[in-house]
Amino acid sequence: MIKKLTAIAIFTFTLISLNAQISLDKVVAIVGNEAILESDVDILYKEMQIQGELPEDNPRCRILKMLIDQKLLVAQAKADSLTSPENIQHGVDRTLAEYIAQLGNKEMLEVYFSKSFDLLREEMIESRTEQSYAQAMQMEIARKVKVTPNEVNRFFKSIAKDSLPVIPDQYMIYELVKKPNSNQAMIDVKEKLLDLRRRIIKGEKFQTLATLYSEDPMSARRGGEIGLSPLEGNVLSVRLALMNMRIGQVSKIIESEYGFHILQLLEKQEETGFFNYRHILLKPKYTQEDQTVGFSRLDSIVKKIEADSISFENAALYYSDNEKSSLGNGLLVNANYQTGEIRTRFYKDELNPEDFKAIEHLGVGEISEPFVSRDISGNEVYKVVLLKEFIPSHAVNIKDDFSYISKIYENRKQNEAIQDWLKKKVKTEYVRINSKYEGCPDIDASWVF
Repeated sequence: MIKKLTAIAIFTFTLISLNAQISLDKVVAIVGNEAILESDVDILYKEMQIQGELPEDNPRCRILKMLIDQKLLVAQAKADSLTSPENIQHGVDRTLAEYIAQLGNKEMLEVYFSKSFDLLREEMIESRTEQSYAQAMQMEIARKVKVTPNEVNRFFKSIAKDSLPVIPDQYMIYELVKKPNSNQAMIDVKEKLLDLRRRIIKGEKFQTLATLYSEDPMSARRGGEIGLSPLEGNVLSVRLALMNMRIGQVSKIIESEYGFHILQLLEKQEETGFFNYRHILLKPKYTQEDQTVGFSRLDSIVKKIEADSISFENAALYYSDNEKSSLGNGLLVNANYQTGEIRTRFYKDELNPEDFKAIEHLGVGEISEPFVSRDISGNEVYKVVLLKEFIPSHAVNIKDDFSYISKIYENRKQNEAIQDWLKKKVKTEYVRINSKYEGCPDIDASWVF
């Protein structure tokens, strides 16, 4: 009885001391000395909804459990002096810009989240900061997990043979890239943009010309409008131009890795670093003669390779115009920036269509004919590729796919370690849940107050 009265006193005191402005019905949980509010659940619910990631079963229950786990991880991360990334604000600004683009405008965003833009931004920064601490703690727990070859072998043997996944065809490719070298194409595209700029200054609507002529299909559908977004998210040349423009002003021609632009500034918020502008993007148009010259340059390099006067890898290092791949001797790298995974093999659907078409009928060690492709910014380039390795489609096996199996097993062990840590940690912490969430899966009945 005394223990129960003490718990009530702690619960009541914590609620009062956290914030006198917060009414009891808005606090849905207490973890240690930290409160979880109904609005915390609401924001994550709506974010998952807009991202298409909302759980089908008991979404609010799952979100609350996730927030409880997060509080436990954050408390330990801070106790262990783990650090949080410093660029959280920029990440939130990019996310808000994406939400605004999806919902239409800032006002619709405020209606959707039932909050002012500034308050939503502040709460999202706080939420993302907590998430980053929680992730740092999860990584710390996962880092201690070690996987041995014997464990991986035992794990593989435990998988039923009829449930083994099939690995599609995989390709390892080296490339040698030459960019078109045509002054006339540059002159032509600049003259066309200058003409469009003159027409706008004389009174024609920027948005009409953007819809008709811009080669950025996403913004062209909106009259060239980018939407309110953080300045940080733009390429350097566009960023510098916007910083020095007045509202309504039309810029001079701006060059970027995407092509050539003219801009019109619509709105800027100095306090948040958000800008809204229209742009017209045009890319140089290359002729058959430009292509012939590019192919000829590639042919002369390939002849040196075939004569054994230079290897493909060294030729890519010295002659390729793709700075990223040339530093790796031409090796194409398959990088997943969300997971941080980096592979040197590609599945068919991960390859640029032009690249796949070029290697589709090559044997290992063979070099393709020159072909027209597109770089990561969508610009025309000329290439030859070397098929370095080809692994046909096959059921997973320990000999060819040890690293793949090892990664699956390691991820499983890491997830188990994190869940075990949370189960032990929650037993040592004060946790109370609003009765509204009584009956939720994964919520201990003893937590309900």
